[in-house]
Amino acid sequence: MAKGITEAQVHAAADALVAAGERPTVERIRAHLGTGSPNTVTRLLDSWWQALGARLTPQQAWASIPDVPAEIAALAGQWWARAWQQANEAVHTEVAGERAQLANDRVALDREREAMQQAQARQQQALAQAQQAEAAVAARLVDIQRLVEQQTAQLVDLAQQRDALATRNGRLDAEYLSVTTRLQAQEAASTSERETLAQQLRATEDHGHAEVDRARQESKALRTRLTTVEKERTTERERHQHELVTLRTSLATAQQDVAAHQARVETLERQWATLGELPAILRAQGQTTKIKRPTPAKKATKSGRPRGRPAHRP
Repeated sequence: MAKGITEAQVHAAADALVAAGERPTVERIRAHLGTGSPNTVTRLLDSWWQALGARLTPQQAWASIPDVPAEIAALAGQWWARAWQQANEAVHTEVAGERAQLANDRVALDREREAMQQAQARQQQALAQAQQAEAAVAARLVDIQRLVEQQTAQLVDLAQQRDALATRNGRLDAEYLSVTTRLQAQEAASTSERETLAQQLRATEDHGHAEVDRARQESKALRTRLTTVEKERTTERERHQHELVTLRTSLATAQQDVAAHQARVETLERQWATLGELPAILRAQGQTTKIKRPTPAKKATKSGRPRGRPAHRP
C-alpha cells in the first residue's frame, strides 16, 4: 500500500464519483486518487458504504415531517428504500467481484512464487552439479598431469636405454669388423703358408732321384707338417667362425632390442599425441589448462642403428 492514503481521501473520492453520476468502484477510486492498493481501497470503500445509511437519515427525517402528505411520504420512503437496496446490492456485487479478482491475483502470485522457488531450486541443483563437475574435471586434470609426468619419465628412460643400445650396437659392429678383419688376415696367412709349403714340396720332389728316400722322408714330414698346419688352421678358422656366429647372434639380439624399444617409444609418442589433444577438449568445456610437452628424443633408424653409421656386411 502506498503511504499517505486515508479514509477521508477514499470517502471524498467516492462522493465525487457519486456527484459525477458514476458508481464508486475500487478501480475508479484508484484512478481518481492516482494511488492506493486494491485491498486498502476495498476496505475503506466498505466503510463508506456502511456510513452511507447514516448520511441518508436526514432524508428519512424529512420524509417524516408532519406537514408532508402521507402519499408523498410513502412514495419518498419507498424510493429511498429501493435506492438503498439497489446501491447495497451493487456494492456487494462490486465488492464480491473485487474480492474474487484479488483472490485470483493472490493465487496467481502464489503460483508465480512457487514457480520462482522451483526455478531457484533447479538453479541451485544445477550449480551444485556444475561444481561437482568442475571438481571432477580438476581431479581428472591432476590425474592426467601425473600420467603425463610418468610417461615423460618413461620417455626419458627409454631414450637413455635406446642410446645405450645404440652404443652397444656400435661396439658390436666394431668388434664384428675387427674379428672379420683378423679372420681374413689369418686365412690369407694360412693360404700363403700353404702355397709356400707346396712349393717347397714340389722343389724337394724335383731335387733328384738320388735323394728319393730322403726326399720322400722330407716330403712325408712336410706332408705331415702341412696336414698339421691345415688342421690347426682349420681349427683356428672354425673357432673364429664360431666367434663370428656368436657376434652375429649378439648383434641380431641387440638389433631386436633396439627395434622393440623403438616400437615402445613410437607407441608412447602416439599416446602423447593423443594426450596433447585433451587440453583443447577441456577448453571447449570451459576448463583451460596448459601442459608443457617435453621434446621427444631423437628417433633411431628402422634398422635399430644410429643415423650416420653404415651397417657392416660380413
